[in-house]
Parts: sequence; structure tokens; C-alpha cells
Amino acid sequence: MIGMGKFDISTPSGFPEFSPAAEQLRQQWVATIQSVFTKYGFISLTTPLVEREENLLGKGGNAKEMYALKRVHDDPNDKSHSGNALRFDHTVPLALYVARHFNDLTFPFKRSVIGPVFRGERAQKGRFRQFDQCDIDIIGNGKLNVSNDALVVAVIVEIFQKLEIGEFVVGVNNRKILTGMAKDLGIDPKAFLDLWDDREKISEEAFQSRLESFQAQSGKVIAALEKFKSISDEDFVKNWVSGKTQACYNAIIKFGESFGEESLRGARELVLVLEILDKRLKVDRRHFAPNLFLARGLDYYTGTVYETMMIRHPEFGSICSGGRYDDLAEIFTRKKLPGVGISIGLTRLFAQCLSAGIITPTKASPTQALLIAADEEAMPKLLEIGADLRASGIVAENYLEDKKLSKQFDYADKLGIPYCVVMGENELRDGVVQVKDMKNGKQKTVSSEQLSDYLQSCLD
Repeated sequence: MIGMGKFDISTPSGFPEFSPAAEQLRQQWVATIQSVFTKYGFISLTTPLVEREENLLGKGGNAKEMYALKRVHDDPNDKSHSGNALRFDHTVPLALYVARHFNDLTFPFKRSVIGPVFRGERAQKGRFRQFDQCDIDIIGNGKLNVSNDALVVAVIVEIFQKLEIGEFVVGVNNRKILTGMAKDLGIDPKAFLDLWDDREKISEEAFQSRLESFQAQSGKVIAALEKFKSISDEDFVKNWVSGKTQACYNAIIKFGESFGEESLRGARELVLVLEILDKRLKVDRRHFAPNLFLARGLDYYTGTVYETMMIRHPEFGSICSGGRYDDLAEIFTRKKLPGVGISIGLTRLFAQCLSAGIITPTKASPTQALLIAADEEAMPKLLEIGADLRASGIVAENYLEDKKLSKQFDYADKLGIPYCVVMGENELRDGVVQVKDMKNGKQKTVSSEQLSDYLQSCLD
């Protein structure tokens, strides 16, 4: 929409803006995710929106996608505002935070963060230039037990169970299996993992063509792919779903053994993570499964990797991903800081669920009870009642404008406020109020003293 005169008031491309009702629901998501992070002992951390450009570039930033921070009218002689850029993820700020505060931290350091990041990529449906990410990471000093890799999956599963957006599964793999496989076949691991990561994004013909680019090794690679049938066929899936997990573990170990020590080590780590999830953390097996086709394209992942998919909406792509990395901040600290973490692209997932009709915002206001004065004389008493309700924990709002009752009820209805508390001259005299349920239109007379308890019973 173009505004009057020279001003374009349309939303800048790639920067999200939600309606009040949608924002209420998004805030509920944030609260749910944060509550699970806290439940598992993750410390909430706030880091700057900006960091020095050289630090962001040194830890994986793409200069073509990074937004620089500067004043609109900058003074070329004043360098105090130059050299900074907006963060493009939460991982680099975490690395810098650990480097800055290393001596003050207690390890393993478990951090959570929910907040915006910025990427100057091409804006398109489901892709934003500003978006909220929800991250957790567990950082070790020198070493980090592989049990943490399983714990992260338990967090993912609980979050998506509570968000109630549909069936999902967390695919789990270990990159050592694939890097060991590549080395055993005499192929550059990075080239092989890049191809592997693209496997589901390209046609079978394109995949085979790129396999052949490995020249003399292509025959070995194709033969090796045949072995994947033992860990991805119908029988393997049936065994996993039915609880015959040992048969699956045996197949994974056997596969790893066929490609050397590194691949076997990755297979054993994968099986250990799966066993902890199943037997110790008691995570529902319907929500996680081994997926040896999973590679994750980012080079810094070195062990366990995850991708979460919605069963009925594969077009969404991965809705939560992450993995294990050998070192978080070596370039900043010269210390070995292994870690494991995951990230949920909250804004993208929320927008996708809105578009697909999986979620439907219905309430634009957090207000639980709207207090309406049918007569001016009742206003002072209703102000007192509103204060008492808020003190008891009920979100209560006084309507303070002089308008007809119908307009005030319309206000509550449009904002999705579930209850209206009405007091007129007669109610004031008798020490009562009329409570109207906005969903069914029914009214009930309640004494002012019992109003808080009554509303609480209705809201529970």
C-alpha cells in the first residue's frame, strides 16, 4: 500500500509484520519454547544485535548477506560507528560471548536464546531478511559427553509436542559415518558430503551424474549406495517402529564396519544416542529415527546431526536442525570448546503454519475480562474491581470510553476477549455484576466479592 505524498508505507520486503491476533499466538509459541528450554536447565542469554564485521566474517559469515551497521548520514572522519554488522545467526555471538567471559563461565555451559537475526538474501515466500531463531547449545571445555547429543533431541520433541502443529520426526545421523565412507572410497569428504546433502533436492539423474564426476570411484560409490538399502528399506523402518531396535542397531554397526574405523566410530555414537533416547530419556520413537542419508550442509558439524520434518508437510523442509561441532570458538580463544546445539527458525515456521491453515489466530488481545460501566456512576467501582482482578492474576481491562453497550461488546468480540463484566446502577446498588460469556452470549449474576473466583473457574 502506498501512502499519501512521497511516503511509501508498505512493509519493507523480507521483514515480517503480523496482525495482533497472529502476534498473540506467536508470543504463546515463544513462551512455550522458552518454558521447555528452561525446564531442561538452559540459561537464557542476551547478546548484542551487532558484532564486529571481522568476527562475523571469520566465523562463517557471507559478506553478500550481511547487513552493515552505520548512520544514515555518516561522518567519514568519525570511525566510532563503522566496522559493525548485524548478526546473521546466534552461533557466532555465542562463540564471542564464551570468548569474552570464558573465565566466568561454568562448563558445560547450557545457553538458550530467542531473538532476531538478519540476512540480506533474496526475499521470497517463507524466507525473510529478519527472523527470530530459537537456539540452544551445550558447550564443553575440552570435551563433551555424547549423552548431550541425545538430550537435545528430547528438547526438540517436547517443544513440537507442545506446539501441537502436527506429526513430526527428528532424523538423527552421525557425519563420521559419511566422512569415513568418503575416505574409504578415496573421495574428498567435503565434495561427497555436499553431494549427499543435495541428494533430496536434485533429480536422480542429476545425482547419478554428479556421482560419475568422481570418475574412477563412481562404481565403488554406486556399490556402496546399495548397502544403504539395509538401513533404509521397508524392513528397517518396520523394525524401528515396532520396537525391534536391536536389529536396526546391528544394521547400522554393520554398515559402519564396512567403511573403516571412522565410519564405525560414527555408527557406534549414533547407536548410543538412539539408545539413550529410547531407553533412558524415554522419548516416543514415533518422533525420532535414524536417517543415514542426513548430512547437513554446514562444514562445522563433525558428529551427530539432526533435521526435523513435518510428516504431512514435507514441503516445509527442516523445521529444526543442528548438530555436534568439535570447536565453538578456537579462532577467538585457542581453546577446544566442543558443543552441540539446535536452531528453530521460528518466524519461517510460524508463517508457514499460518499459510497452511495449521494454526488459526483467534484472539487479538491478552485480556481475559473486559469491565464495562453501563452507567457512569459504576465506573469508579469497576476501576477498583479491575485492580483487584489484576492483583489476583486475571488479565482485566477497563473500558474507559463513553460509548453504547453494543459498541463495547463489539470491542470485546473483535479482540477475542472471552468475558465481559458489566455493572450498571442496579448492580452497583446490589453489590453484583453481570458476567457475559462472549462465546455463547449467556449472562450470570455474580457478587463483586466472588467475581475473581468465578472468573478463574471459567478460565481454568
